[in-house]
Amino acid sequence: MNDTIFCKNFRFNEYCFPESAHRDNTGGVGFHFIGFMKEGHGRLVSREETLELSPGDMFYIPKGCKYRSYWTAEGVVRFDSIGFLYFPTVAPNGYKLQKISYDPSLWEAFQPLSEDKTVNASAIGTLYRLLGLLEPSLAVSPGRADAAVCEKLLLLMRDDPSKTIPEYASLCQVSESLLYNYVKRCTGKTPNRLRQEVLCQKAAQLLVTTGYSVEEICDRLGFSSAAYFRKVFRSVYHKSPTNLRKEENENQELL
Repeated sequence: MNDTIFCKNFRFNEYCFPESAHRDNTGGVGFHFIGFMKEGHGRLVSREETLELSPGDMFYIPKGCKYRSYWTAEGVVRFDSIGFLYFPTVAPNGYKLQKISYDPSLWEAFQPLSEDKTVNASAIGTLYRLLGLLEPSLAVSPGRADAAVCEKLLLLMRDDPSKTIPEYASLCQVSESLLYNYVKRCTGKTPNRLRQEVLCQKAAQLLVTTGYSVEEICDRLGFSSAAYFRKVFRSVYHKSPTNLRKEENENQELL
């Protein structure tokens, strides 16, 4: 695949409309999109969802989504649109049209894409780092039993990641084997891997917001040993807990 064809897998744009505009995407969009509202207001309407968007809102549009968009403002409507063809860690259309809850780490990851729409290796790396942070918090598409169970499982894990997989299966009212099959089908991961990712997200938050040592965080989150915690953390973030804390501290100093 040459560079030109590769870059066609991405569409990084800023859109600017006058006071009002309407777009018909009921034929289905060919890319996944992460959007960020800068000015004005928007409404995205699909058969299943209606999103009301205001300045500062981040949102996700799945590949294949069929919807209409309505944009209004006293001056102009302006928003970032970061499009990408492949979402490699999930099945196509695995997540629904949705607003994304504000999180400082998500905005920090998104900001370079907002400031420079050039498609290059650095920007693509930034995009997939953002998706890695974003994916665990996305709500799955409704209407499928496996998706509904996966969504419930993620909510349970975020609320209390200390339970065992059999306990989660019981709370989801499915057998352990069926839970495994549902999660594998929806995410390409195992239930235990999802639980590890949730624990590492909580660990990353503690690393950034507290002075707890790695060993203290390991104990708080119930890892069997600090060495195992470091191994799992590196498999999720591709860096050690210490390096993540150092990088985040350096980024804060630059702000």
